[in-house]
Order: sequence, then structure tokens, then C-alpha cells
Amino acid sequence: MARVMSDTDFAYAGVALEDELNSADLNFEVPTPDITSFSDAWQNRLAGKPSLQVQGSGFWDPASSQGDATIFGDLGGAGQTFDVEPDGATGYNGYAVLERYSVHARVNEPVTYDVSMLHNGTSAAADAAAPNRA
Repeated sequence: MARVMSDTDFAYAGVALEDELNSADLNFEVPTPDITSFSDAWQNRLAGKPSLQVQGSGFWDPASSQGDATIFGDLGGAGQTFDVEPDGATGYNGYAVLERYSVHARVNEPVTYDVSMLHNGTSAAADAAAPNRA
């Protein structure tokens, strides 16, 4: 059943960003290196360790209590909490380190930004535990 998401919750470091964002993506990935040998009849793969990349895009807000101040202040820092609930109720949370933050300013257009973070566990100590699904 398809759903139209209009109540997505997105928080980073305890700051709710859903009032700025108009796009949220959760990218779960498992590397699958090829381990096929000459004697294999079919291609053979080995599942690696899963990862999660969390991304958001939206409208830039320079207020000190909003996304820009929080995200910019955490660049290069320890993992911070994230919580993304695509339907406003069920979602994923844990800790993530910032991977990328881009601010875009163009003539006659609103200032926007993109942020990308990588899950690194369930504590700031980078314990490599899986994200929670709640």
C-alpha cells in the first residue's frame, strides 16, 4: 500500500528539523563483494556489514536554534542522535556522524541545504551497534 508522507519527523542532535526539510532519505546498504571462482557455475557473493546513510534536504534557516547552527556546529565532531520517522510514528534512530553539509544560494530562489550523515552506533562512543527501529 502506497503512502503519501506529510508528517515525517526528522531530528538531529535533539533539534527537530522537519519544519525546514522537504526531503528525507534513509539508505541501508550491504556491500556484496564478488567471490566467484573459476569452478563456480553461478556468480557467488558474500554479504558484508550493513551501513545506514541518513540524508535530508530543505530550506536553510540561520536562527541559532535551527538546523544550520546545529549541523555546522557538529561538523567533525562526535556522533549525535538522529531520529527519522517517515510516517511520523515508526522510524529509525541511533547516533550518526556528519558526512556532508551543503548550503545552496541562487538568485531569486530560496536558500536551501543538504545534509548527509552516517550511522555509527547507538552511543556517541561509536559502538557499531545497529540502528533502532521503533
